[in-house]
Amino acid sequence: MNQVANHQGVNQLVYGILVKIKMHKAKRTQIILFLSPNEARMIQMLDPLGTFSNYFDLTQISDMTSEEQNKLKIINSQGIFIKLYFENYQQLNIIREGLQYLMAEAFRIQKQLDSYNQIWSNALKLITKSDLDMDNRLSFKEFQFLIGELQIEIPERKLLQLFDKHQKNNQLDEATLYKLLMEITRKHELIQLYQKYCSKQEGIFDDPHNTMLMSAHDLETFFLIEQGQKDYKAQKQCYNFYDFQNIIFNQENSIFQAKDFDKSQPLTQYLINSSHNTYLETNQLTGQSSCFAYQDAFKMGFKCVELDCWDGQDGEPNVTHGHTLVNDIKFIDVIRTVREFAFIKDDNPAILSLEMHCSLKQQRRIADIIRSVLGDMLFVIKDYKAKQFATLQELQRKVLIKYKADEEFLQEKLQLSDHSLSLSLYCTSTKEDMLIQFEDEQDNDNQLNQYSKTLDSKQGKKSCREILEITSLFAVSLKLNINPDLVWVVSSVSEDKIQDVVKKNQGKFQDYVNTYFVRIYPLGLRFDSSNYDPFPSWSAGAQMVALNIQTKDIFMLYNYGMFLNSSYVLKSKNDIQMTIFIQIISASNIVWEEEKRRQQEVVDPYIKVRIAGNKEDVNNSEKWRTEVIYDNGYHPIFNYKCKIQLKHAQQDVIYFQAYSYSLLGDSLLGQYCLSPLNLRRGYRIVPLLNSQLKPLLNSFVLVNIKIEY
Repeated sequence: MNQVANHQGVNQLVYGILVKIKMHKAKRTQIILFLSPNEARMIQMLDPLGTFSNYFDLTQISDMTSEEQNKLKIINSQGIFIKLYFENYQQLNIIREGLQYLMAEAFRIQKQLDSYNQIWSNALKLITKSDLDMDNRLSFKEFQFLIGELQIEIPERKLLQLFDKHQKNNQLDEATLYKLLMEITRKHELIQLYQKYCSKQEGIFDDPHNTMLMSAHDLETFFLIEQGQKDYKAQKQCYNFYDFQNIIFNQENSIFQAKDFDKSQPLTQYLINSSHNTYLETNQLTGQSSCFAYQDAFKMGFKCVELDCWDGQDGEPNVTHGHTLVNDIKFIDVIRTVREFAFIKDDNPAILSLEMHCSLKQQRRIADIIRSVLGDMLFVIKDYKAKQFATLQELQRKVLIKYKADEEFLQEKLQLSDHSLSLSLYCTSTKEDMLIQFEDEQDNDNQLNQYSKTLDSKQGKKSCREILEITSLFAVSLKLNINPDLVWVVSSVSEDKIQDVVKKNQGKFQDYVNTYFVRIYPLGLRFDSSNYDPFPSWSAGAQMVALNIQTKDIFMLYNYGMFLNSSYVLKSKNDIQMTIFIQIISASNIVWEEEKRRQQEVVDPYIKVRIAGNKEDVNNSEKWRTEVIYDNGYHPIFNYKCKIQLKHAQQDVIYFQAYSYSLLGDSLLGQYCLSPLNLRRGYRIVPLLNSQLKPLLNSFVLVNIKIEY
């Protein structure tokens, strides 16, 4: 990071800078942008006339992109954005680097405050937002706003009584607010558990619930007996009730437990987190495409990404969805994004699936860009006659290229003098000669033989030697009656055909995917970029089940859970049976995703638990659901128990969903999904995600998990 620009940007943001801004779904206007003087994790936006004030949370920024030389787009975890307009790129870069520095500081402060007192950490932000006149005190209206943000339903008369009891000069100071919020946010459901493990009787606190203290040994005993953690080490000598509460409601006490797995197997033995039309932010007809979409995909753990390549007017190839209203992005910018972000989540290999529509000249330019930008990251085949694919360990931090197969090129590499029976699989001349359509990229246009050099060149683009030399996954048609001589191949099959293939060739398909890759893609008629259920394809053994990541639906939630542990999942050959006992105790901070709605309506929450995956396990499962708790999204108590029995746990995910009940239709408030194999037993929190699968701030479900194998 440029230190000079950094300091200039920080200084300007501390003292305030006048910029043009366009907020999400609003018109462009001018505002003063500055770091909140009362809360270093918040940037304040103030109307120059003082008639409007708003904030954005630095810890909730998911990305910043400069789409143009003078425009900076800031996107939060809910997908809401603001655009800042500058006079030139130099000014944009100064502010961007200043924001990056302040974001790093905000995360440091957040982590420090959360570890000390999570309640107060959250309260400081809420107080800052509620303090409309910025005098470090709250009037009754501001206090009412704060309670609305907490999603607690308190009748105005009672709220006024509470305010009058603690106010000084018709205002509440920070110290008073802290005491009030500590009372409001106390997790009473933990008191009995806390007292069970306390050994010290010291009445040194005014709060009657804190007349007992937990020693370091007490806390370690709790983690050993209740949580099943033998290696837990206490960080200090004594813990009061709020310390214990903070430990329970901490991200480190999540229900999810990461697990190591075998990386020594050939790549064909793994399911791979795969995307379709990766460049799109929304639908495939009129949507926006951007490099940010690739960044987001890699940050979510996707490893197989798609690039639809088309000729650019300036001789530089583009990535776009052809023959639609989708905008173009430069191919070189996408490859630069790959270099920067492909391994941001983990070091597992990235796969670039090239859908080629370019002329031979621009294909050569594509090969040059890939080589020059990726350099040593690029994996190139050394032994075309290898009997199995390279292992996951061997391919760490490598980028693989998927491209159409060429018969003459492969004959040369395999040193074959004539057309062998196996090589006839690579290029076919008639539709009837193919079991499955050759490539997904030719969805419904009947150009099934576009990639065959034996056909008239008018039917398609010729293969490019320069790209073939750096290809490590050759796209071929799928036939199950004979195995290719080459292991470096992949066949693409549409979602509507794969089940027929598996049903008619169950054993053959399973044998095929042990050695060769199969990629499943969405039906071309999904113009709204909706998704399909990936589990039937995963269960069949298909390694790459590509989903439209711009659509965060229930099937994308399944995908999130399946690859939460790693972007590559080893295909299991043995069934794992387990019984899971879940007690849903309570929830915290279950609120409307839209900020305006929080002030208008309090949620009526309930929690669902579901299983997805293996058909037998799904059919034998129940529709578990808690009772509705009316008018309390901040701290509803459920105390609901369920029992889940799984016979094929390695093929399943378990997901939690928080809803608000309504006669007009229930609304999703939060969700989470993971493999049952990654569950941790004991008193744990389920860290809820929003509709865009981004973490919700301090929004948890408290559960107690017991597992039997």
